[in-house]
Amino acid sequence: MPAKSKKQRKFMGMVRAVRKGELKNPSPKAKKAAGSMTKKAVKEFAATPEKKLPVKIRKKKVKA
Repeated sequence: MPAKSKKQRKFMGMVRAVRKGELKNPSPKAKKAAGSMTKKAVKEFAATPEKKLPVKIRKKKVKA
């Protein structure tokens, strides 16, 4: 599954570094994601080319 934004791709790069032991002070979110995702899934997200990705995806507001 490819990343949907540049921020998501960069976060998955951090998660991959946590899994490899290359990141010295990982955030709690990165640690949690590293423990719950497969190595293959993390690699697919982190390897997504950034060229046509938006920087950030905003959540849509749902009206009740």
